[in-house]
Amino acid sequence: MIKRITLGFITVLFISCGTQRNGGLLAPASGDWGEILLVMDSTKWAGDLGNEIKATFQPNVEGLPRAEPLFTIRYINPLKLNGVLKSSRYMIFVTSFQSQTRQSTQLKNYFTSESIGTIMEDSTRFLHINENEFAKGQKVMYLFGKTDRILIKNIRENRKSLQGFFNNQEQIRMLSSLFAAKEVKGINKHLLDKHQFTLRSPFGYQIADERENFIWLRSFGAEIDKNIFISYKNYSSEDQLKPESLITWRDEIARQYIFEDPKRPQTFVLTEKRIPVVSEITNINKHYSVELKGLWRTNNLSMGGPFISYSLVDEELNRIYYIEGFLYSPGKAQRDLVRELETILSTFQTESDLRKTS
Repeated sequence: MIKRITLGFITVLFISCGTQRNGGLLAPASGDWGEILLVMDSTKWAGDLGNEIKATFQPNVEGLPRAEPLFTIRYINPLKLNGVLKSSRYMIFVTSFQSQTRQSTQLKNYFTSESIGTIMEDSTRFLHINENEFAKGQKVMYLFGKTDRILIKNIRENRKSLQGFFNNQEQIRMLSSLFAAKEVKGINKHLLDKHQFTLRSPFGYQIADERENFIWLRSFGAEIDKNIFISYKNYSSEDQLKPESLITWRDEIARQYIFEDPKRPQTFVLTEKRIPVVSEITNINKHYSVELKGLWRTNNLSMGGPFISYSLVDEELNRIYYIEGFLYSPGKAQRDLVRELETILSTFQTESDLRKTS
């Protein structure tokens, strides 16, 4: 069954979870972490429009030791889209109206004639998002344009926003998954009482080390070692938030507290500088923040992996915080594990943040 959509520009339509299709309730959406089902004309997928889609949704994730795409794209010919495939958690339909192939005509049927008329007249309209269209908990993105050239231009100019939509959805999903099991609330209370900040800790994390202005949380498994540490000091200058200053501070913290073997202090952790650390301005719970993504290693080269960090300032306490998640999982895919660490770090709140929301 084809559902015709009305036109919206960055519009989200909220459809009740009780929405019925063919006389029954929607089945729950399914899909692996970071997986998107892409529906578009096969000739477009092999051409310039397909290349732009790949550049937008499949760039290599920065800060990983091996190439891994931002999202896993599963391409499907629109003529082969069936009910099972329509249950995918994330879907993207891509089409321009300059092509008259059977596949493009099938995609065109998803649009009302009024919508197509508006698209042909207004080149700025290129995006529409539906929720729960074919399955419960699903997000469906439509990307469209009068011509391939116009659509490519709009996608390229809005690349960060398009990536951000699915990144945000994955973080929401990850939060729900991480804390569906028992949360270690005792750690959170301890952090607040002793250090005046909180960080939600999923089941499995324990305090590995703690000092006056430093705490290290760790979830250690046979094959995957996940770590989070937070350090803070007095804030004195904006220069402290410069990436080079943060990397220097990171190395000072790690050299002093984080070792491959605590009984051998010469096995300390440092930043791998042969591959540049990537920095970006972002925010954590409305705090201006500097994000760093890069690689770490021990100084004896026996261990290494990716890290992600955020640095921010608490004006009330006049503190600058450095919060990091780092990972050791040799030989394994690490994109989704880093996304898990990123999600945990996003729960960081200062004592003053909590007062503002209470």
